[in-house]
Order: sequence, then structure tokens, then C-alpha cells
Amino acid sequence: MNNFSGIRGRETRISKILEDIPLGIISFNADGIIDFVNPAFSKMGILYRLKIASLIGTNIFEKEIIPGVSLPEEMKELKKGFPFEKEIKNLKIADGSEISVIIKCSPFYEDDQFDGGILVLEDLKAISEAREDDLLKIESFKKVTNEITDFFFIVDSEGIIKYSAGSKMNLISYADSKNVNIRELIPNLPDDFKDILANVRAKGNEKRIILKLEMSNEPSYYECLINPLSIRQQSKFLSCVFINISGKIKSENLEERLSLFETVADVTSDGIIGVNAEGIINLWSPSVLSLTGFSDEETIGMVLWEYVPTLNQKSFNLFKKDLQQIHFFKKQILILNNLGIEIPVYASFLLGDEDNILISLSSASKEIQLQDFKFFEENFRNFVTKADIIVLRLNDIGIIEYLNPAFISQLNFQEEEAIGKNLNEFLIAESKLAFESYQDRSYTQEIVLLNKRGEKIYYRANIIPLYSNNILDGFNIYLIDLSDKKKEEKDLQLFKFLFANTKEGIAVENKGIIIAANNAFGKLFGYSLGNEIIGKDILDLAATNDVLKIAEYLQLYQTKKELSQRFEFSGKRKDGSTFSCELTPSSFEIDGSWYLVLIIRDITERKQAQQVIRESEEKYRNLIENIDDFLYTFERSRLFFKPVFFTSSVNKITGFSQTEMLNDSKLLFKIIHPDDLVNVKENLKNFSKSRNKISIELEFRIINKQGNVVWVRNKLSVVRNEKAEVQKVYGLVSDISLRKKAEEELKKSTQNLVKLNETKDRFISIISHDLRTPFSSILGFTDLILHDDSLSNKERNQYVSYIQESSNAMLSLVNSLLDWTRLQTGRIRFEPERVEVSEIILKSINALAGAAFQKNISINSAIQKNLYVYVDKDLIVQVFNNLISNAIKFTKEGGSITISATPLQHTRFYEFSVKDTGVGIKPEDAKKLFGVDTKFTTEGTAGEKGTGLGLSLVKEIIEKHGGTIRVESEPGSGSNFLFTLPVASANILLVDSNTTDRILYSKILKHITSDYNIDTVANGREALNKISASTYALIITEHNMPVMGGYDLALELKKLDMKVKPPVIILSNSVERETIDDYNEIGVEQVFQKPVNLSLFKRAVEKALHQGLK
Repeated sequence: MNNFSGIRGRETRISKILEDIPLGIISFNADGIIDFVNPAFSKMGILYRLKIASLIGTNIFEKEIIPGVSLPEEMKELKKGFPFEKEIKNLKIADGSEISVIIKCSPFYEDDQFDGGILVLEDLKAISEAREDDLLKIESFKKVTNEITDFFFIVDSEGIIKYSAGSKMNLISYADSKNVNIRELIPNLPDDFKDILANVRAKGNEKRIILKLEMSNEPSYYECLINPLSIRQQSKFLSCVFINISGKIKSENLEERLSLFETVADVTSDGIIGVNAEGIINLWSPSVLSLTGFSDEETIGMVLWEYVPTLNQKSFNLFKKDLQQIHFFKKQILILNNLGIEIPVYASFLLGDEDNILISLSSASKEIQLQDFKFFEENFRNFVTKADIIVLRLNDIGIIEYLNPAFISQLNFQEEEAIGKNLNEFLIAESKLAFESYQDRSYTQEIVLLNKRGEKIYYRANIIPLYSNNILDGFNIYLIDLSDKKKEEKDLQLFKFLFANTKEGIAVENKGIIIAANNAFGKLFGYSLGNEIIGKDILDLAATNDVLKIAEYLQLYQTKKELSQRFEFSGKRKDGSTFSCELTPSSFEIDGSWYLVLIIRDITERKQAQQVIRESEEKYRNLIENIDDFLYTFERSRLFFKPVFFTSSVNKITGFSQTEMLNDSKLLFKIIHPDDLVNVKENLKNFSKSRNKISIELEFRIINKQGNVVWVRNKLSVVRNEKAEVQKVYGLVSDISLRKKAEEELKKSTQNLVKLNETKDRFISIISHDLRTPFSSILGFTDLILHDDSLSNKERNQYVSYIQESSNAMLSLVNSLLDWTRLQTGRIRFEPERVEVSEIILKSINALAGAAFQKNISINSAIQKNLYVYVDKDLIVQVFNNLISNAIKFTKEGGSITISATPLQHTRFYEFSVKDTGVGIKPEDAKKLFGVDTKFTTEGTAGEKGTGLGLSLVKEIIEKHGGTIRVESEPGSGSNFLFTLPVASANILLVDSNTTDRILYSKILKHITSDYNIDTVANGREALNKISASTYALIITEHNMPVMGGYDLALELKKLDMKVKPPVIILSNSVERETIDDYNEIGVEQVFQKPVNLSLFKRAVEKALHQGLK
């Protein structure tokens, strides 16, 4: 069955009521073309000679719609947004008589643009005659709306409610639904409901939506019918009618129940109605059709209270509960016929099967009609009481006789403060009403009332004179609050003012053409006024180079792509000059057409400032990134400080990246050398407590990521708050390792000079004493030989042997002194090379074998072949000669001497041992062995004598190689002299970021130095990691590399705490003279340009393997 045919009938009745309103209505568009004329217009006495068809399409600005009435000035004002009302008196009509009419005209605005208007024509005579009928129709419209719909709303395109009615409005929690979004009242509406409204408004087609609503804790199914309210082709407003269709949704077995109920006989001649448990009609007997005029096609599936206004969902549920107890009862009700008349009847309610209910109808008496009349009178009184419109009843001179609660709530006066007073006492002077002039007809005008606080409130007053027996009895006045309208008008004026006076250029564009622009927009582009730009293409305002860019941006914006809300481009002025500007677009839609609002600012000065800042930033960035020092910033975060900034140079000094430093707020403290940490913390603590100091400078050691010790200077500056608490810390950290090393070397040099000076004194003492003794012996025995003739040959020979012995002792002493002084002054050439140590030891043993043989002493070497050390061969031979010679000297006959070597852990040195079975050394004498100033010497086991300088010379040679020497001895148990020498590496490290070059030069080096292994890495940072873990005889590196280049690698090597450092050779694709000089300054002498001369390169490699990096 068709569940909606009844709804169609109700819509028809509503339209009929609207059409019968005794007002002539014309609407027209922005160009003045009439697009609608209502049927009532032709009934106006003044236009009897006109047909409606002849008005459609006519231009109201050019043609006299009312013969003899011209409105050119009023129409001009209308286009500016000003409505008008004009009374035309003594106007002759077709039959020759005269009438008076009122013409009212209001403009339409769409997004602040004039979009046409509506003209209303009131025939004063017709109004007077039809007033009573009109009031009845208006009340009927309200009643019909309430009775035929559950919910009825008039909304704008955003869903804001402008009017509401319906029998179920009491189920909505909002006391006042006006200006509330419909979604707040009906939360189950679809998410795209706003789009649905826009679509209905644009196309003019009806839209139906089925939805489930929770009303009175019971779910109900509703159909929402959405239609445009159109007196023109398009309107801002739409109607939303909600109709309960629960019966249709839930009646799955409807046909079976209908069949059952139709078998029940009519118990009265007035008919029977059947409903289910939800109140949905499922039976409507033919006799009910005779009573009401509604057929079963119109009623089946509708709720019962659509036709029985005395019932509602709540009362029906109570009836159901009663029926479940007593199964039958009788009640007086009203039933609605198809003319909208309520008919009183008796209704007998009978409980059927499956919770169905039968309602038997019979006619009621006139007494019931009277009771129902009182019932509806009470309903009307309730409406007036609860309405938000102020309703007043005045006597004929304006004295207030009645007022509804809205007067009290809106104006804050109590009833006793207003009753008996003239309404004019509550109006401002300009709004006083002349009641004597309102006796002939109804009037509408704006008035201003003062509330109890003296505040102005704007109202539209509908003043209706009341007559009794043709005598003025008083007035009914309806006051409608215009505060919102006035606010909208004020907001509109404010918007117009802002649009015209804002300093930012604003324009509106449609389909690429500018249709509106303020003067600021025009001046930006070199025009005097914004109107000069109207009609131009937006692309005409862009510089030639940016036309495509802005076209693409606007196209993407219109397709709703994810774009930046600010777009920069070069604008073109009227004179052809260009300037930098920034565009901020927004869009809106009217009648299916999209418009762009373009806000443009001149950013030329900002761009220039940004360029200056950019250049400044670039300058300082280059400065910061190219200095070896690094900067950092810490900020207070509650009780702690967190790092916020580190320059990239932090990696050069610490080995840690910026990210690592920022992610670990304590890393800068963690890398401080343990021996310096306490002192640094103490200094920082004292500095932090100070109220006046804002800077401090600290010098301490850190351990970088490669494990190397680096000396740094940390300059701190702080920002303190009013309590002198540190809030920010700015730091500058410099690598001062070279300076510290130079200071250390200077300190050592100073100490050495002091020591040398002391040694000089001792040297003079040795010369004056030790040399004088043998000279005295030589001179004494020489004098005896020359002058004593009595000496025998044997005595002469003995004296000569004494002279020879003294001479040899003196020569040995002089040689030792000369060797020692050469080492002290650096005059002995120090040329370390890769030497097999077993060869040196064998050479020394062979040289001293004769002395050992004479005392029957065995010399054994436990050192294997292929142990290479990096030493000066001649000097180390002298070391072994001295140590083995001393061992022979102080070892008794039949003793032994053992030479051995042991590698030391975690160092690049071997420890050598020369151990004897001799007489040993007293502890107090062991301390004197290695000092030239002490010059300790004793005779050997066979009376051998020494100079006392041999061990001093050995110590100097060992330390020259970066080693140390010590003695372990006990008297009578022999002595063990232990010393260290650097191991000679068999590895060469090649550093080059170019893979092809690494392979090529690896093969070249293999050919040149077949005894060496070649390791390769890609940059200086990797090379440092390798050097920290292994020993290399030579490093060959490329100059230009990422991460760390050759120059920085050489500098880092120079800082490393290594006794013997490998030499470095530089390779590069392009080398300038200045670069070579830089390398020479740090001790790197060999710099080659690729491709290298193999002969020169071979000689450089061979030479480098024989010398260290000085």
C-alpha cells in the first residue's frame, strides 16, 4: 500500500493555504526580470486588466507594473540594499472607482551581493475585508502543520532552524529551537545532511531520507521530506517534514493481520479502525471513509494520532496498559476529516490478538463538542503563554490590559509594573505610537522598547485594531524581537566597512574573472580604485614568469588538493613594474558556482629583509662551519638543562655527531677526562652560585669517540633571571691540544735546560776530576821515566803500562762524554728504520765474544728471527754493546748472560731483557745507575774499570726511541736490565674515497713494497679508527675526501699520544701550492698529484718507511 498518499494530501492543503493569502507577491532577479507572480496578485482590484503571464519576464526596473505608478528612485535605493514601503492613494481601477494600496519591497542578498527582491502589494480594501479570514487561515496553517506532521522545520542552507512546528515537538529537549542547527535537535541525521540541503536547494528537487530516532525511549522510524521553499527559482530556505513510518517498517506480516481484522464485523455504523502495538493503522473500514473522507490508501501505515489529535504516543501507551488489565474501555475523542475539521466521536477500545487494538467509532453529542471547544481554547491559551513573541492586549488609547509571559522575560518587568500603563511609556521618543491613526487597518512598523535596565531592544510591531459592533474596542499587538536582525545588519555594515578600509587587498574571482575588489587591492597593482580591476583576468595581474605558476596553483586549489594556504608570486602593476606579493585564497559556493576570495599582501620589503637575513645567516653559517671550534647552547628545563644546539664542528673535536650530543644531555660531561671531572664540576658549581658572573673559561681534557685524549678550552656565557638563576648557557669549545702539547714541550725543554745546565756543571766536574786523575798518573810516570836514570827496564815497562792504562781510561771517558753530549744536543742523526732485532743482538755478541771467552761466560739469545723493531740500527747496537759488556764485567767466571724479548699488551712495544748471574746491585746504588750527574762506577769481577757513563748513554738512546729502561737486581743474585723498543709494523694504510683509486694504488704499493700488507679505508675518520687499533709503518691518504680529508687526518695524527708516529704521504687529483705549504707546516713533506710519477712515488715510499712523522 502507498504509505505516503496522505502526506501528499496534506502538502496540497498547505500550498492551498499559502496561495490564498490575500497579498499580491512578485519576485525578480538582480537584473529586475520578474520570475514569479502568485495567483493572488491577479485578484487585486488594481490589476484586473493584467494577466500573470504578461508579467513573467518583464523588467520591473523599466516597466510600470502598476499603471500610473512610477518607482525609479525607490528602485535605485532598493539596489543599494534599502527596502521601501509606499502607500498609493486614490488610484483609479478598471471600473472607474478609486482605491488605496500599499507597496512593500525588500531586496535579496546572496553573500553580500544584490540578488533581486520581492514586491508585496496590499489592497487596503481587500485587507480590511479579508482580515478576519486571513487570521483564520494563518491559525489554520499553524494548526494543520501541528496536526499533520510530527516535526516540521524551515531551515536555511546551513541547517539553522528559522521556524518549527509539529505534534511531537514536545519530545525535543530544546525550549526554543529557533536559530539552532537542526542536527542538535535531530542527532541521527546523515553526516552529509548539509550537502543534501545544498543539492535540494540547487536543483529544486524533493529529497526523502529514512532514519531511526529515539523518542520517549522508544525507537521510531521516520521519513524526512526535504523541499525548497521557493517563491523564486532558488531560495535560501527549505522545509523539512518528518513523518513516522514505523508501521510500514515493522509490519512484516501486515497482510495477514489485515485479513484477520477485516473479518471482524462493524459493531457500529460509523466504522472501525485497527492499529498495532505501536499505534500504526493497519485497518480502516469503509464506514470510516464515509465519516472522515480519508481512504485506507491514505491512512494505512500512518500513526493513529495523525487523525486523532486528542491522542499522542504517551496517551496511547497508557491506553495499551489499561487494555491489558480490563481488555475494553470507552472514551470520547476527536477525529480529523479531510477538510481539517475535528469531529467528536465515542471510541470503544478493544484488545485483539498479537497486541493489535480495535477501535469502534460512534457519533458524540453537542455537549462533547462544547467540551472540546474549551479544550482547544485552553490549547490556544497555552500557545500564547509559551510563545516567544510578546502578545499584548491594549484598550483603545493604548493602556495595557493583558500581556503574556514573553513580555516579562524579555523586558524584565513584572506584570503589575506594566498592566494599566500606556505602552508608550516603555518606548523611546522616536517610537511612540499614535493609536488614533491605527484604527482603520493593521499596521506593521519597527519600534524600540526600553527594558527595566534601560537597554534598547528592537521589535517589529504588528498592530491590529479590534472592533465590537463597529466601535474600536482596543488593539492586539504582536512584538517580534529584531535583535538578531539588527545584529546581522550591523555585522553587514561592519563587513562592508572592513572590506572597503582594510589595508590588505581583497578581491573576489569567479571563473578566472575578478568580480569585486576593494581599493587597497587596486592600489597594490597600481590602480586608483578597486573598480578599475573588475572584469580583468586574475592572470593579467601576475608577472609573465609567474603566470603558469599561479594558474597551476589556483587550478589545484579549486580541485581541493592539499596545498599551502599562502602562495608567493610576482605581481604586475599597471605600469608594468613587478613586486613580490603573497596570496591567501579561500572559496565558497553559491548556486553551484564557486567563487574565490583572494587576499593579497605586498611582501616586497619582507622578501628583501629575508634576503638580507638569509645572506647574513649564510655568512655566519659558513663562518661557524669552517672554524675548528664548536658552539653549543643549553636551556633550563625545570631543574635540569637540556641541549638545544650544537654546530657541526663538534664532530671534529669530540668525534660525536650533533644528533648524538642533542639526544644525550649529559654526553658533554661524560667525555670529560676522569682526572679533570671533579675540578670542572666544582668550578661550574661555584660559577652557578655567583650572582654577578656571566662568563667563565675552563681548560680540561676530554676523551673523544676514538678514545684519544683531547685538551679543550670551554668559554661559557650565561643568561640569568631576576633571581640570578642561570636560564641559558652559551658555550664555545676550542681544541687546544697543540697548544698544550707545545706548552708541555716548552716545559720539558725548560726542565731539560735546567737539567742540561746541571749536567754541564757535572760535566765540568767530571772533566776537572775524572780526566785530571789519569792525566796526573800519566804526567807522574812520564816524569819518572824521563828524569830517573836509575829505573830498570822492568820498571820502565811497568810505568809505560800504567801510562797506557790511564790513557785508555781517559779515551773511553772522552768518547762516552762525546756520545752523551751529542744525544743531548741532537747532533747525532736519528734515523729509525725497520730492523730485524736478532741481527743486532748477534752482532753485539760477536763483538764481545772475546771478553766473555776470557771469563768463561756464556751468552744466550732467546730471540727468534722475524722480530722487527723500528729503531736507529747504530744506536741500538751501542745499547746492546753497553748492556752485554756490563753483564760480562760484573759476572764471575763460569756465569751466564741471557737475552730475551716479550710483547707488551695494548702497546706497540716489545720489552727486551739482558739478564746476568753476576754480583748484583745494592738497592741504593741502583738509583744512581742511569744519571750522568751521579756517575756511579765500580770495578768488575776481574778488576775491569769503567767510566760510569755507559748506562746514562743507554737511557738516552732508549728514550729517544720512545721506550723506557729499568733494572731488577739483588746483591749476589745477578741483575736484569729491561727496556722497551717500538715494534716495526709490516702494514701500510691507504686512505682514499675513490674505489677505483684504492684498487689501483693498492696494486702499485704491493709491487713497490712486497714485504708489507696494504689496508684500505674510505675516509680519515675510518683511518683514525684503524690507527687506534693497529700499528702502521706508513699512511698514504687522498687530500679531498668526505667525512674527514687528508689534512684533518694528518692534524689528528699529530695530536695523538704516540711515541713513534708513522710518516704520511698525500695524494690528490689537484694540489695547489698553498695546500702543499699547509702540509709542510705540519710535517708532511711528500705531496703527489694523481696520476703519480711511479719512480718518484717509489723513492718517496721507500724513504718514508725509513723515517717517522716528526
